[in-house]
Amino acid sequence: MRNVFALLAVCGLAGIVFGVLDLLRGAPGQSAPLPFTHEGNGGPGVIMGGLLLLGTSLYLRAAWQGRD
Repeated sequence: MRNVFALLAVCGLAGIVFGVLDLLRGAPGQSAPLPFTHEGNGGPGVIMGGLLLLGTSLYLRAAWQGRD
């Protein structure tokens, strides 16, 4: 099970990294980065999802260690 928790954490970290990159570069398909104005450009939703996955992974790992 620890491998599943690690996989969740890696997916969460990847989501955070991709969200930050989206915020820095702007939405795909734009010739020049525009200032971030809404959720459609990516970023906050991906970052929040990544944080949720990371937090869930850490919580499950801590709860699972208590069972052993």
